[in-house]
Amino acid sequence: MSLKDRLNTIKTKSENLTKKENQLPKYYESSEIANIETLGILENLFVDDDLNSIYVNGAKNVYIEKNGKHSKSTLSFRDNVQLENLIRKNAQNVGIEIDEINPFIKFNHKKGINVQATLPPLSNPANIFIKCYKDKHASIKTLSENQSVSKEMALILEAVATIKNNIIIAGERNTLKTTVLSSLLKLLPNNNRGALIDLINEIETNSKNYSNFDFSNIDKNKNEILNSIINSSPDMLGINDPDDEIIAHIIKKIKEGLKGAIITICAKNKEEAMEKIALAILKENPNLDYKKAKLISYQAFNLMIFCKKDETGKRRISSISQIDTDENDNYIINDIFFLNHILEHESTGFIPDFYETSKINSLPINPNIFEKTYKHTYYKNVQNDAMEQFVKRSSNQDILKRFKKELPTQEIPEEEAIKKVQEKFEEMKRNAKNEEDKINLPEEAPSEIIEQNEQNNI
Repeated sequence: MSLKDRLNTIKTKSENLTKKENQLPKYYESSEIANIETLGILENLFVDDDLNSIYVNGAKNVYIEKNGKHSKSTLSFRDNVQLENLIRKNAQNVGIEIDEINPFIKFNHKKGINVQATLPPLSNPANIFIKCYKDKHASIKTLSENQSVSKEMALILEAVATIKNNIIIAGERNTLKTTVLSSLLKLLPNNNRGALIDLINEIETNSKNYSNFDFSNIDKNKNEILNSIINSSPDMLGINDPDDEIIAHIIKKIKEGLKGAIITICAKNKEEAMEKIALAILKENPNLDYKKAKLISYQAFNLMIFCKKDETGKRRISSISQIDTDENDNYIINDIFFLNHILEHESTGFIPDFYETSKINSLPINPNIFEKTYKHTYYKNVQNDAMEQFVKRSSNQDILKRFKKELPTQEIPEEEAIKKVQEKFEEMKRNAKNEEDKINLPEEAPSEIIEQNEQNNI
């Protein structure tokens, strides 16, 4: 093959590859606010103040989340065509074409409601996910009442909000980060002034002592505007979902003396959150050494509040930690409180630096709450229904297996069989190996075991 033919072959392959790449799915985001009526029948769900999210998986499957619990709604679309037309109408409303080549869109529907939608072939059938953020539900008291934190952790958060720490609120999507940020801002004393910079348009508040700056529509001069806000010396500065440019700028301002900055970071764990901050510093300062960037990130912040969904699906603060470095420039994350395997909060025995400041400020923190042996308390019994189900699945499997093996096998009347099953279960509880097993066992024999033995005509 001649050189000319080989060049033509390479050119043809290159053109085909470019054509193929142009046909790959594209993912569009828009900061435009869609028309309030474009969500059709789903608008009927927004009247519920306890609504957290909506998930539509095809025309007949509309699920809602309220107070951390999921259920199927009675609402449904006529068919998948109606659902897909609704998604296309939303896309048209924000000025973006959506089709098989471009099957994904994400936009803000209105203050506090964020929408993601996909069409086939990316998802089959089409689906919509809506996150509903209600700022009026964001308070430390509500977090405590919902068992997202213990009473003791709520007290610590109230103290932290008045001491001007630099704080990271980290966790995966839809785990409480924005709610915790808004809750901390609400703790700002009335005679102080705060500022909220929202890059994803999730928080709306009528608070008189801090200003809400919507950065979701700003592409240029963000740092100049941010400088103006910081130069006005707010007592607390909250930044919701900052990009790398904003993170790097905040770090720079912290090095210059900024205190009271609180940022949210999307991360799977605490280490990843710190890694993202270090990479943001490197992106804006490419000549900086990686280890130096990481050291700066650990020195800039005092505390990390990490949020997650526990094994029952409940959104909770899983840990509060102090961020630090030692004399050898090692990176340190010391947990102060954490969520244990039975879904209760525990103290680690570590006393944070801010405790000394709290004493100077005469804040009512008893040092006993940091001791390992301290028992955290809640507004409700921590062993709620969801947690009991988790305990049944995890810590009592051996007992339940022995219970099944020791059931009688002769044929007896149904009512007597149920009675014997319950009696046998009570005996197993009395003979449990230790006190913890007795506490964690359910009050009655599991219904599935009773049903199974009814079918076997025990």
